[in-house]
Parts: sequence; structure tokens; C-alpha cells
Amino acid sequence: MNLKKVFNGCLVLLLVLVVSACGSNGVYGGIGKATELDLKEVKAFMDDKKTGFLYVKSAFDSDSDKESDRMQLSEIERVAEAEKIDFYVFDAKELPTSGLYEQDTSKRTLEQYSGTFAFYQEGEIKEELDFTDISEDEVSGEVEKFVQNMKHE
Repeated sequence: MNLKKVFNGCLVLLLVLVVSACGSNGVYGGIGKATELDLKEVKAFMDDKKTGFLYVKSAFDSDSDKESDRMQLSEIERVAEAEKIDFYVFDAKELPTSGLYEQDTSKRTLEQYSGTFAFYQEGEIKEELDFTDISEDEVSGEVEKFVQNMKHE
């Protein structure tokens, strides 16, 4: 009889865990974790109509681009942890050169430009934060505002 109660208790606990996991897509209720995606995974993210935040690293190897990526990712990680959201990171160096400069968005592998942080809803860009338009002093506040706006829409 006790074994049956333990078994039933385990089933109920498992059901609660499954239901709570289904309600969390990592965007809301995450832990501030960054997940690196390769080109195939980014395509799957779009094709599977996922929802979430994506930062695209610079496609260039200059020291200033690397430093900008490091600073921007640091701020995104700080805000993601505070806001309890997870996000994805893609290195634009993985894009074929033709896809990187293609002006026709229908032919591009990724609509999002490098050096940007975007929110995707069901595989489509809902909004994008372009760091080229922001001074270094404003990055922190702009990332916070962007994440909060996307969480509340």
C-alpha cells in the first residue's frame, strides 16, 4: 500500500514538473543563460517559429568589433540575469559572405544584422536593438529598456 502511495506521489510530481516546464520557454522564467547557436540551429530557430532573444556577434575580426561584442554581451548577460530571461548568441562569422551582404532580405540567411540584439516572436523579428545607434554610456539603459518592453508586450 505504501509503495502505491509513493508511486502516485512521484507521478503527480512528474506531472507538475512537465506542466511547469511547458509553460516556460526560457524567455520568461529563465535564469539569464546565454546559449551559443550555430548556423543550423539559428535556421531551426526561425523555421520552428521560436520566441526569444538573439544577439548576433560581429562578422568582423577587428579588435574594436571584438571589444564591442564583449561589452554588449556583458550588458545583455547582466540584464538577462536580473530580468530572468535566457537568450541566444550567434556568431555572424558563420554566415556565408553572400548572405552577410545580401540586400534582398528574402535571400538572406538571417534577417538580423551583426551587432544587434533582437526579440523574435514565433520565428519573426518583432523588434531589434541596433548598438551602432547607441553610445557606450547608453548601452546599459537601452538593453534594460529593450528587454523590459519585450517582456511586457
